[in-house]
Amino acid sequence: MKVILLLITVAASVSCAVPTAVGTDFATDQFRFGGRVAVASSSGSGASDGGGFILGDAFALEAGLFVTDKLEVGAATEFWTYPDSNDATAQLYTGYARYFLQSEGNVRPYVLFGAGLYDADNGAGDVYRLGAGITQFLSDTTSFDLSVEEHFSSYVTDDLTQQIEVDTVNVYMGIHILL
Repeated sequence: MKVILLLITVAASVSCAVPTAVGTDFATDQFRFGGRVAVASSSGSGASDGGGFILGDAFALEAGLFVTDKLEVGAATEFWTYPDSNDATAQLYTGYARYFLQSEGNVRPYVLFGAGLYDADNGAGDVYRLGAGITQFLSDTTSFDLSVEEHFSSYVTDDLTQQIEVDTVNVYMGIHILL
């Protein structure tokens, strides 16, 4: 947890100290593409930071379309690797709606809702996402994102002997480009 707080503090300090572009105003029919990594997760495997969080091995790709100047709808594919669990893997395939509280300016907060498929090595099921974050523009079309999401997934193992529920809180950092 200390690492997460340090990352957030550094990101906020840099955003206040370094002059950055205002960013392109969001507009209907505009595309947004990007990638993100989980810098911490409340469960899973990997190296623990000593505060109950796991430093995760996760990478995601996202593509969205603005249907209004504040509402982006899109799809995400997320890949998880658990090195402490015999290199087990999981993938999340989700649709999402990201609502920006403002459509212009340098820093833009948002909330996110999503749902989709959770596909693990030992089974498949559904996943739900709920999150909040901020987007800070580094140039007119490139932004840095910092977000916190809760993922709830429920799946049945391939051999149909267990129903597994996973509830995690993840901290993400990412880069997005507006087209």
